[in-house]
Amino acid sequence: MKYYLVLFSMLFTFSSISVAHNVNTPKTIEQYALDKVSNHIYVVHGRHELPSPENRGFMNNPGAILTKNGVIIVDPGSSAEIGKQLLDKIREVSDKPIIAVFNTHVHGDHWLGNNGIRELYPEVPIYAHKNTITRIGAGEGEDWLEIYMKMTKGIVSGTQVTIPDIGLAGGEELKIDNVTLKIHHTGHAHTNTDIMIEVVEEKSLFFGDIVSAKMVPNSVVPKDANFKGTIAAIKTMLDRDINLFIPGHGRSGGREVPDASLRFLDIMYSSTEKYYKQGLQDFEMKGRIVKDLAEFNDWDQFNEIGRVLSYVYKEVENDNF
Repeated sequence: MKYYLVLFSMLFTFSSISVAHNVNTPKTIEQYALDKVSNHIYVVHGRHELPSPENRGFMNNPGAILTKNGVIIVDPGSSAEIGKQLLDKIREVSDKPIIAVFNTHVHGDHWLGNNGIRELYPEVPIYAHKNTITRIGAGEGEDWLEIYMKMTKGIVSGTQVTIPDIGLAGGEELKIDNVTLKIHHTGHAHTNTDIMIEVVEEKSLFFGDIVSAKMVPNSVVPKDANFKGTIAAIKTMLDRDINLFIPGHGRSGGREVPDASLRFLDIMYSSTEKYYKQGLQDFEMKGRIVKDLAEFNDWDQFNEIGRVLSYVYKEVENDNF
């Protein structure tokens, strides 16, 4: 069984963010609000939970940027159904065509919805980092679809892997209709496939999962992450002229959103390094790091600190070898 499938199955069984039995969970994306977060940007803020039959696999923050003549979609969700439902929600604020789609990274909750968009807009260009395209095409696309089929008990059936077709490297400035998008890739962060999308006219940034508001950073798939790289990515974007930050999960907001994730990561990494230099193993330092991070103990996935720590420890060990 593939690594991602094993990991998500374990989280589905044991994790605090799995709320399959929470009767208050909206059943489909249609029951979530389409939030206006700036003059021309809308976001559906999903919940911090793993895919299940009850939520039909919906768990991310799909976004829409309204242009003069169309709509740009960012991260259209985790199934063809969700992608189509997102289009229905966008029709609440615009009847203009979809003119571009962007996927911020390789994890399936952010791009499996491409299929639903392409069914209605077969020629729409889909942008992603070139590593995303490579990894999806090399088999991870089918892996993610298998994960969602298993965890939703077949609810996402009918979804097909729809690979982005325009590769980005970071550093591009794209003029799409009357909107300027600056594409940022600072290296290996949440994954080695991340792009962050700056909407220049709105002074706004789609962070992807480099930032997840009020959730332990990189906690769901820590194997994919570089923790120092995540810190560097956040610091780089905080130096730019940006007022609104849209995380991959959790509520959008001002500088306080990435600042909180950065503080968490700084404390976790520096504490791990300190205790490593004192000769402690990862399991021996866990209790101390939990105390060091006490201000965040109400964050989702905080009970996964031990699992996340094991990957931070390996990174610190490599850095100090």
